[in-house]
Amino acid sequence: MSRMSIAIGALALTLSMPAFAQTATTPPAGGAMTGPSSTSSSMSSMTCDQMMAKEESMAGNASGARLTAMQNHMSMARQAKAKGDEAGCKTHVQMAMDAMK
Repeated sequence: MSRMSIAIGALALTLSMPAFAQTATTPPAGGAMTGPSSTSSSMSSMTCDQMMAKEESMAGNASGARLTAMQNHMSMARQAKAKGDEAGCKTHVQMAMDAMK
């Protein structure tokens, strides 16, 4: 009796695995991806100045700790930009955007 319930449980788990495998991100029929992947890929083609302008427009919706974190990262982004570090600037702007979520 115990072996039968274990076998049925194992069979149920085996059959449910394809349902879990379908949770991977795949592009919809239109071809364009939505969600975090598309955001990061579109951000990578932007310059740091463009990303900073976008973040500044989002800043009006924040308050408290999120606003402070965003301002700190934007400050570090400006410092990186002043040093000519485009990648560092982009990284900090992306962190500022993530802090707004």
